[in-house]
Amino acid sequence: MTAYTVAIDDSAAGWQTLDWVGGELDPDHDRVRLLTVNAFRGEEPASSASRLEAAAERLRRGRPYLAVTYDLVGGPTVEAILANSEHGDVLVIGGQQLHRFLAAIAGRIAERVVARANIPVVIVPERWAPADGPIVVGVDSRTAASALGFAASIAVRKSRELLLVRAWEVPSTTSPYGVIYLEQDRDIWEHEADLELDAALRAVGVAHPDLSVRRIHHRGQPLRQLLAASDNSSLIVIGRRHRTALGGLLTGSVGEALMHFSHVPVCVVPPHATTTADAGMPSDASADAG
Repeated sequence: MTAYTVAIDDSAAGWQTLDWVGGELDPDHDRVRLLTVNAFRGEEPASSASRLEAAAERLRRGRPYLAVTYDLVGGPTVEAILANSEHGDVLVIGGQQLHRFLAAIAGRIAERVVARANIPVVIVPERWAPADGPIVVGVDSRTAASALGFAASIAVRKSRELLLVRAWEVPSTTSPYGVIYLEQDRDIWEHEADLELDAALRAVGVAHPDLSVRRIHHRGQPLRQLLAASDNSSLIVIGRRHRTALGGLLTGSVGEALMHFSHVPVCVVPPHATTTADAGMPSDASADAG
């Protein structure tokens, strides 16, 4: 059983979250809590309540036994979403891509929620369209097994292929004459990428021996490689390194960039997420963070 918390507003991305959750959940076992924060735009409570009722009805359509509850809460938006989702398994929010200026004015809600959440957060883009392709997970040595375990569990549950993606780059150093790329070390870094993929593949095989798993690694920026690998995918899963939205902005978070550019829903998993999704995954596996 998975407990979804879905934060909705009246944006296109907000309504897309409902359709994504509806396609992912198990109506006989999962439960959904719909959440609207009546604080940011000063919307009339009656309008917010009507939207929640309509959203619940939309989810129940064709799923008469689905457990759906909804709540209208007050307070600062980010804090309210975090406080009201901490006891669930997965938080789902809409991502503003076509209207990024409006998202910035609104306080970059999605980015701040992702940076602080203690459970996996799925960001559903405005331009999302249903797909049943593979689950893509970024693999990296510096993050926890929780993202890999989460991705594998979804792939098993939905009978989809799991695609392990490892992007690597030759490190550089600076000199009085500019940037120097240490090309002589290329084989070392490529071999390290292979070893990390091998470790991830073994971890998934132990936890889910019947799961179809494919692996790829390419030299290049992680963002570009993940976007390229996700062309026909249904979800991208990455780990999270940054704890605050400010940290993500300062260091060029891959996760934040994916939220802005991916047409596929992106799931960001905190390093110590404790959900039913990653149960049984060995702790030596890892998945790329942003």
